[in-house]
Amino acid sequence: MILDAVAPKALMEFKRLVDSHPVCSHPFWARFEKGDFTLEQVKPFVLQYYLHVTTTRLYAAAVLSRMPDEKIQLAIASVLWDEYGHGDPGRTHPAQFRAFLGHLGLAETDWDRAVPIPELVSYRDLHERLCSQENVWLGMGIVALAMEWPIPQFYAHLVAGFRKALRLDDRALAFFLEHVKDDEVHTELLTSALTPYLVDPVICESMREGVVRSLDARSVFMTGLFRLIWP
Repeated sequence: MILDAVAPKALMEFKRLVDSHPVCSHPFWARFEKGDFTLEQVKPFVLQYYLHVTTTRLYAAAVLSRMPDEKIQLAIASVLWDEYGHGDPGRTHPAQFRAFLGHLGLAETDWDRAVPIPELVSYRDLHERLCSQENVWLGMGIVALAMEWPIPQFYAHLVAGFRKALRLDDRALAFFLEHVKDDEVHTELLTSALTPYLVDPVICESMREGVVRSLDARSVFMTGLFRLIWP
């Protein structure tokens, strides 16, 4: 497939699609950034977010298993290598998040007993289905764009709130700070591998559908998390 000027234009359109989605201006982010919560208020939120973190890698793995293009396979595999801590069980993303929970005084019994809220169950079910059963390009829209591009912005809000409310330092916030940096690299890897395909309007439309459906589900999830902290 020959790359031409259409592909960069398509990437810009995807970026505008992500940045303009209502989830990016969800009231959760502004209120959290103010540090408007106590430790006890935020504990239900972080436990739900941990349950979210434990499954996000599986969506990318599902798309990888179905992707016919080897260069895109390599890009997804590189992202997963980071997610799995470069083979170190203590550095996987769930392990890093458990370390964060420890800084908040939570223990294994807390996260083992956590039950996902309905909004998280819906988010999980949707992403499992879209990434493993639907058009593979729809799944690529999810894992390459919807689940990578907005994360640095989202986590910057979380870091600011945790610093203000709980006085957490960089060590405690390592999970979020590393994502702010790493997800920018992940986006570059994935979009670079995808670029030759962005001249195909059918592929772009499938990816667009994946982006919108994923971000719509995340918006519902954020509303559920908002309710946990500020009933």
